[in-house]
Parts: sequence; structure tokens; C-alpha cells
Amino acid sequence: MNLSCAQFSRAGTRESNQDALGYTISDDYACFVVSDGVSGEPGSEIAARCAVERILERAQHSDRTREHTLAQTLLACIEEAHSAILAYQQRERELGRMSATVIALFIDRRHNLAQWAHLGDSRLYRFARGALIEHTRDHSVRQQLLDAGLPCDGVNPGWLHMALGMRGSIAPAISPPHALEDGDVFLLCTDGLWQTVAQEALEDRLRIVHTVDDWALLIEHEAMLNSGVAPNADNYSALAVWAGSPQNVTLQRVRTRRGV
Repeated sequence: MNLSCAQFSRAGTRESNQDALGYTISDDYACFVVSDGVSGEPGSEIAARCAVERILERAQHSDRTREHTLAQTLLACIEEAHSAILAYQQRERELGRMSATVIALFIDRRHNLAQWAHLGDSRLYRFARGALIEHTRDHSVRQQLLDAGLPCDGVNPGWLHMALGMRGSIAPAISPPHALEDGDVFLLCTDGLWQTVAQEALEDRLRIVHTVDDWALLIEHEAMLNSGVAPNADNYSALAVWAGSPQNVTLQRVRTRRGV
């Protein structure tokens, strides 16, 4: 199945951009990664770049055989990125608290399977037929309070309890394998994006475009408008992935709803 993608990464109103993203696509597989350096810690932009580079490098050299599932490959990639950041901390003591979130999407192109894993509050959104189906759940204290039915007013949504480079063991959230279908759409993004662009806006823009590049441009424009009025607006980055021809099913759905 054909894959197309588009990406952007902007500093917002901050002086530097601590986000990193990248991807690789081959005949057999594809890997897409977005990472966000945890703000307030020196070197977090290095942690984000390290995460993306190590995951893509490990993905390119992974043995994708029947004995190695997508989930096993994802876990190995994230654990290697985590270890690389910890090793960097040991070498550079002044960067001993640097950390980063990560969201990684793997696609097995031979069997049309997709699976993803994440740590922190960088998210993956999955769409089908122009509608949002699901998104990842943040590894944040606020999300824990919400899950427990406890009040969370005033709790910083960026207060994370798990990320690459943090002390202690990590337990990446890994999705079940998803059978890839023509028209599936994925959006990997940092919190600076999903906190400024509403889910409804993501859907609305998806339903009116013909290419992944146009969708990314509209999302970026929306984020730019919204972050421009926010004080100290966070970095915002996204990597959009289209499988097959989403425009055929989404535009048809819009025409049907309008009675055209």
C-alpha cells in the first residue's frame, strides 16, 4: 500500500525548538518518530534528537522476521533510545536530567500492519474515513487523576511521570497491531500541537484536502494562529502519514453528507 507523509516543526514563541522528528520508508517497512525534549531540563533538545536518531537507526537494522513482531521491534527501539540517553547523561553530568517524550509508528508493508508505542505526552491520532478513531493516552499526572476520577484543575498537563531518560524503569504503551486499510491516516505530534489545535479542527481539515501536504499545511496554519496569541507558546511539531488514498473516502463522505 502506498504511503505518503508530511511534517513540520516550529519553535512557537520560544527561543529554541526542543522537538525532533523523522521517518524512514522502505519496500518492507516504515518507521515514523516524533520526540519532544522535556522543558526546563538542560539538554532536553539533545535527548529528543537522540531518541529519533536511535529509533530510526535501530529500525533500519532490526531483523523483521516472523520471530520478531512489530511490538518486539518497537520495544527494542524505545529501550535502546532510553539507554542511549542515560549513557549520554553519564558522560555529560551537567545534562544528567535531560529527558524526552516519544511516539513511534511502525508499519509492516509486507503484511499491511501498523503498530505504535509512546512514552510521555507526545501523541498519535488515528483517523479512518475522515473521522478520529483513537489517540494515545498521556503518561502525565493529570491523566492519572482523570483516570482515577479525581479533580485535576490546576494540574500542569506537562507534569510527566514517564519519559525517555527519566530515572527508574520505563513501560512504553504499545498499541495492538492494526490491520492497515486504504484511507487510514495517522498524526504524530507533540503537546504543543495538540494543546493548540482542537480534535474537531484536525477532522474538518482532513475532510476537505486532497493531499497529505495540504492537510499538514492547514494544521500548521491553525497551530500558528493559536500559538501566536498564547504567552510563551510551546514548540509544535507534527508528522502526518496517509495510507493509500484517504482523499477518496473522506471527500466522498463529505459529498454524501451534503447530499451531493
